[in-house]
Amino acid sequence: MEISKEQFLKVASKLELSDQNAKALWKALEAAGAKDSSMSKLLYYFGAMIVISALTWFMSLGWMVFGGGGIFLISIVYMIMFGLVGAKLWRKEDLKTPAGLLITMAVCVTPLAIYGLETYLGVFPEDGIDNYHSFYSAIKSSWIWMEIGTIVLGLVALRFYPFPFLTAPIFFAAWFLSMDIIPLLIGNGSTFEQKAWISLFFGLFFLLIAFAIDLKKRPQYGFWGYLFGTITFWGGLTCLCFGKGEIVLFLYLLINLSLIVLSIILKRKVLIIFGAIGAFSYFGHLAYDLFENSILFPFVLTFLGLVVIYLGILYQKNSERIEKKILNFFPKGFKKLLPFEAD
Repeated sequence: MEISKEQFLKVASKLELSDQNAKALWKALEAAGAKDSSMSKLLYYFGAMIVISALTWFMSLGWMVFGGGGIFLISIVYMIMFGLVGAKLWRKEDLKTPAGLLITMAVCVTPLAIYGLETYLGVFPEDGIDNYHSFYSAIKSSWIWMEIGTIVLGLVALRFYPFPFLTAPIFFAAWFLSMDIIPLLIGNGSTFEQKAWISLFFGLFFLLIAFAIDLKKRPQYGFWGYLFGTITFWGGLTCLCFGKGEIVLFLYLLINLSLIVLSIILKRKVLIIFGAIGAFSYFGHLAYDLFENSILFPFVLTFLGLVVIYLGILYQKNSERIEKKILNFFPKGFKKLLPFEAD
């Protein structure tokens, strides 16, 4: 069972444990947990990523020699093997992490299995690409069943084996689906702007799902939703705004600043990273336009960088006070909707 710091401090308060002692106990538990399991977890995840890489984006064209039927059978064997061993280890409390990773590996093989089955049955669309490796580099409507299958199996696995990393292949497949479904929604003659709008709305949808997960007080399950949701939303937003005039770009700045504020409210660092990149892109645009071909240009960029560093120092020193002031702008009803305790 995983317990967040907010949950721990709340329970400690109910048990009338002083705030100072509760925080000290939490730090001691964190240190003990890190000492006992950090290396083993690193090895678990490193090994899992090697296997996932071997069966996904590092797949070579040599696999095509097996044909569709061979690829399907090999994939099914992998999935059954990973699933059975993972299910057996799941019963042991101290082996939940390797068990969850094995089940995640089984889910990650799903697109390969579906690709092999489609190829064997001859139902793969004629406009599809004839090798699996291109699944990770080319946008095609031919791939959507591979992505839908991964999402469905991932959700089923998550239902029976609540392991946070299982959300990674689910949101990864959903991210790919948001791109590959575009030709089906608006045709192959879609414009760049139409694709950007679809990306933006899909990103918002992913972020809403991640926020809904946070509302269930399960923040560890929302990480990948925020990551792929932010990438998809921010990418579409950036493509739509640049080259559309100063008013649109100023709105772009405001949205990115809003992402930074949201990162403080929701405690999600990925939002502040992309918000900061977007704000920097806007200020870089201003600096370039105002000081193009000027010897002042590098000085302006240096000044902007120092300002950002200074703001980071100020935030580090006053983070709790800043967060409280931001939250004070919102009504109590809104605070109750937040996934974390707002003091």
